[in-house]
Amino acid sequence: MVGIMDDTCIRYPLGTRIKIGDNCGTVHYVGEVLGYQGTWLGIEWDDPKRGKHNGTIDGKHYFYTQHPTAGSFIRPGKVGPFESLEEAARDRYLGYSENALDQQLLREAQESLQASFFEVVGMDKLARKQSKFEQLTDVSVDNCAVNSAGYLKEFTMLTTLNLSHTLIWNWEIVADICRQIPSLRNLNLSCNRLVVPSDLEISNLAPAFDNLRFINLCECGFKNWSDVMQTALLWPYIESLSLQGNPISELSVVDTTKIFKNLKELDLHRTKLFDFDQVCKLSNIKTLEFLNLMENGIEVIKLPECESDAKLLDIFSGLEHLNIFHNPIWNEIDAFNELDKLPKLRQLNKTPHLKSDFNEMFVNAVAMISNLQVLNKAQISPEERRGAEYDIWKKYAPEWLQASLKPETLKEFYKKHRTYSLLLKKYGSPAEFIPRTNIKVSNLIKIRVLHSETGDVWEKKFPRMITVQTLLGLIIKRFHMDSDTAPQLCYVDHKHPELVVPMDNLSKTLDFYSLQENDTVLVKWQNSM
Repeated sequence: MVGIMDDTCIRYPLGTRIKIGDNCGTVHYVGEVLGYQGTWLGIEWDDPKRGKHNGTIDGKHYFYTQHPTAGSFIRPGKVGPFESLEEAARDRYLGYSENALDQQLLREAQESLQASFFEVVGMDKLARKQSKFEQLTDVSVDNCAVNSAGYLKEFTMLTTLNLSHTLIWNWEIVADICRQIPSLRNLNLSCNRLVVPSDLEISNLAPAFDNLRFINLCECGFKNWSDVMQTALLWPYIESLSLQGNPISELSVVDTTKIFKNLKELDLHRTKLFDFDQVCKLSNIKTLEFLNLMENGIEVIKLPECESDAKLLDIFSGLEHLNIFHNPIWNEIDAFNELDKLPKLRQLNKTPHLKSDFNEMFVNAVAMISNLQVLNKAQISPEERRGAEYDIWKKYAPEWLQASLKPETLKEFYKKHRTYSLLLKKYGSPAEFIPRTNIKVSNLIKIRVLHSETGDVWEKKFPRMITVQTLLGLIIKRFHMDSDTAPQLCYVDHKHPELVVPMDNLSKTLDFYSLQENDTVLVKWQNSM
């Protein structure tokens, strides 16, 4: 009995990952169970519905589980066989054989083509190449029962390895793989459960990871950021790290002299981050260029205070691309005003607020984040920027005029609208656009319509609430145009002729586009823009 138990302990050390059917779990106990004969394995299942208890049987506690029904005991004989990475790769990539081709189908193809020799051009050549380990650059053994390295010296060109959903459970196994494949750069370990390495293990294993640049630890069960930082001591030179799907809710400042020395990309998609103050704890990573915060619970974006005409040079100083898709940010304007503090932010991904649409979000983001160049993967053109800035310039004109009466209120205004002072330098004072309460504003405005090809001019008073669609119909009729090739409209502000604003939303009114007396509507075609 002792010999059997010793053998079982050696075969299944605590922390070992096992798989039965489609269910994976972790060994937390090896030994006898009171009242039951033989040796048992105490398993904590990844899916708590697979288990029955929390490691306690008949009042005796054997091991702990994070969920009250995630534990169960199984016989060692029920555990499926393990395999090495070498064996899994051979099974998946060395299965090529000319005899594997269906000979009957081959003869039929030869007859139909009237050819005595027939070669399967695509899959056949690919299979031949894949049958040689030394030619492989990408290998995937996902969902295989891999829990060791095997002999991997033949992988002389391998750069990318997918070990997701395997049974690898400690970093000694991973280090063995990396030592044997010095060309490896990209490693996917997602959906595994790896034991956090000790300081001694880190000291012994870290040199094996010096060549790695990308590590994917998606859904690996990390709950504590301290465990992430401890593990990251193994690979201080990585450039990209994915922690998607790990339920991490709190972060802490990292020591960049020890970890994340070259980190450029950090993926925190669908974690448990609700407080942007936690995110700011990562702001000292000066090499960080891309941060993915998609599908978290962030409601408010708040950065440290700074002067309205300055940037935060010590906060996310290298960050160029931020993804905040699908976060319940309730005040877009405040969020964009805060993001303007980031010195290098060029690209932003964000879903519109429920009470706004993309066009409204676009105007606010472009006008309020001074360095923004790309929004939701769309490049911002100079015309779009001018139009957005001009809209914001007019929108906040009354508030600016009221605030300018007192220095302290004006300072507070610029704190809330950081880019407005820049807009004043570009477009001048907007005071003349502010309606006077004692002056009755006419419902009609006189505008000039200029035909860009013929040079014809039509001057007429139009209702402020007329839609662009209706105006376009009147213009087509006035200039006797072909209605099948409708032109595009834009307008030029008579006080600022360098500002050309596209009128691309047919359902909006002239008042929406802030047309004023004597502004000029340009009638253009696509090939003349």
